[in-house]
Amino acid sequence: MNSLPLRRLPGLAALALVCAFPAYAADQKPRPETSPKSRVAAARAEWSKSAAESNRVFGGAQAEKGAWPFQVALLVTDNLDETPDSQVDAQFCGGSLIAPQWVLTAGHCLFDNGATIEASSVTVLIGATNLAEGKRVAAAEIVPHEGYSDITLANDLGLIKLAEPVDAPTIGLASADPAEGAKATLIGWGMMEDGSFPDSLMQTEIDVQSNAACNTGIKAVYAKDLRGYLNEYGRFMKVGEDTVVKAADLITSVMSDPLTDNMMCAGVQTGARSSCFGDSGGPLFDPAGGKPVQLGIVSWGEGPQDAEIACGYADVYAVYTRVAKYRDWIVAKTGVK
Repeated sequence: MNSLPLRRLPGLAALALVCAFPAYAADQKPRPETSPKSRVAAARAEWSKSAAESNRVFGGAQAEKGAWPFQVALLVTDNLDETPDSQVDAQFCGGSLIAPQWVLTAGHCLFDNGATIEASSVTVLIGATNLAEGKRVAAAEIVPHEGYSDITLANDLGLIKLAEPVDAPTIGLASADPAEGAKATLIGWGMMEDGSFPDSLMQTEIDVQSNAACNTGIKAVYAKDLRGYLNEYGRFMKVGEDTVVKAADLITSVMSDPLTDNMMCAGVQTGARSSCFGDSGGPLFDPAGGKPVQLGIVSWGEGPQDAEIACGYADVYAVYTRVAKYRDWIVAKTGVK
């Protein structure tokens, strides 16, 4: 799923890789997960043609009806008709209701093929546990973060202003970073273990991890993929295996950390409970203490180059946008306190 990002390599190492492998350099483009509006809804529709809903999930279980009313689904407007069932295959991202007229989501959910999506192209589904339920509300304005990058996924958040206020519970915003080891709840309609997509909202509990844990696991994936690239070209160029290993080790040793301080890491060591394809934009939150508080936004993950999906791998945790770091930006745009 991933291609080893040049952004993780310092100048000389990246230049060497580009010069040696032009095809590799040509592959550096916006990450594929940055166009969920096109990709996720299509994948849901394709799955529904061939299989029924499965109960196997990435460590999750069906949420009770009405359990998390602040969770919203983003739907492709053009995929909808007058029937509620059309909502199931139209879902492409999640989001959270933070005020009666504002939804918080991932920045990459608001872009398609490098361009900001039109407000008319997305419909927000409010109050649904099953995707065939809920109320459809039109989007009036799309507000991605000004610093969002579809290459690095920096500043991966954005807002949707609804065409009208809704009468539904909202989620609070974290004002401080959660402690390492803290428990957090994850919800969404994303892909399950067997490659299917659920109609019903799923939930699971995971642990907040240190950014160092994410960096170590993800860099190990990049290192393995890099060795694969170098071995492939090494055989073609008749370069000895020892030389390939030394080159891979050298590049790996100077690889920069994938996570910034504005990202957070969460999951379990086995990878058995994780966010996945289709969960993007949804909330990672602390449900304790009355009103739930959002800690993170589902952002991105990694898996081996030959993997079908970039989630569910041991020691490779998922990455979330750290909400506390952006509280001031959110307040400035929405007036939410």
